[in-house]
Amino acid sequence: MPSAPIQIFGGQFQDSEGNPLIDGYLLFELSEDGIVNTSTRVCSGYTIRVPLNSLGSVPVSPVYALWDNTTLGTPNSFYLVSAYAASGQLVWGPNAQTIPFILGPASFDIGTWIPGDIT
Repeated sequence: MPSAPIQIFGGQFQDSEGNPLIDGYLLFELSEDGIVNTSTRVCSGYTIRVPLNSLGSVPVSPVYALWDNTTLGTPNSFYLVSAYAASGQLVWGPNAQTIPFILGPASFDIGTWIPGDIT
């Protein structure tokens, strides 16, 4: 069975005053190219923008999904992730983060990330 991207959700990102990043967004950029399912090429250098909701979180719906770093087949790959306020001000990152491999239809709460922990 072919691999599929992992749904991301959660986060509850806040500014330095503890306010949720209402209508803010995250930017993801893969550190290096990868190959999944033996022939699908996943390119680095492309920035993915993911909007945040009224809680400062990636919503469950619509679905936002990214490849987990293990499936990409490139050792030590990571996503460079930054969080921005709705005004466009950088408030978190950029941090090197990974999305873990999860078997089957899966989702990952990015609120469990420790900034810069790429294990």
